[in-house]
Amino acid sequence: MQLSGELSKVNFANLLQLVRSGGLSGRITLAQGARQALIFIQEGYPAHVEAEGVSGKDALFELFCWQSGTFAFSEGEIGNVPHSVVFGQRDDTFEKMLREGMLYAEDKNFLDDQGITPRSVLRISPNYAAVREDGDNPGLDKLDGLRTLADALAPLGLSRREFVHTVAYWLSSAFVEVAPVASSRSNQVDLPEWVIARLKQDNDDISKSIVEMVIWVDRVKCWMYQTDSDLDRILTQIRENNEEAQEEEERSAAGTIFGGPARPPE
Repeated sequence: MQLSGELSKVNFANLLQLVRSGGLSGRITLAQGARQALIFIQEGYPAHVEAEGVSGKDALFELFCWQSGTFAFSEGEIGNVPHSVVFGQRDDTFEKMLREGMLYAEDKNFLDDQGITPRSVLRISPNYAAVREDGDNPGLDKLDGLRTLADALAPLGLSRREFVHTVAYWLSSAFVEVAPVASSRSNQVDLPEWVIARLKQDNDDISKSIVEMVIWVDRVKCWMYQTDSDLDRILTQIRENNEEAQEEEERSAAGTIFGGPARPPE
């Protein structure tokens, strides 16, 4: 059996359900521009997934977020591929995987609509004390309105899916809000990567490297000002010497024309 189409018409969850209902074995290939993914299906269940250097369930869940692209299913034996995705346990069923995958896609779309990325800066909402149900929100106290989400939540070691679920829950529950841009940041400049790399050659601390560069530039300016002053003084002296020499030549020439200096009478 061969099956192909577009994810915009048959979303990823429906595609998995279609293959599962038929108990089919084979492989699904997905493409979205330069992005590629491969899923090995064994009797209707995903057995192994590879997508952008990631494998297993982490790769499988990421594919739920693909809202466009193409897919193609080719029926056949999958051979001795590694089984990075396992189902059948009481709390780890195919149906639960579908629910989690669709929830992940929903949360991801929610954050995208809000313009929230790991570089966003959030702070605890003033209403948090009124709306919170319990204190079981690890990492919430790290949001100080200054650090990015990536920096603030790094100690938690969250996977990408856990990160999306956590931040989406905080936002939808009004626990957090986007922090206003501090006025002091209006003067900040995003330096090109090659400039940062060059500054780090002098000092790993970019701030110190910039300070040292400014000091060095000021010293060069002072040296240039002094050099300009000395050059003006030298040129003035040369010009005065040339004028004196020219006047002396003119006096000598005048004496030659009129027969030299007058001799006293005898």
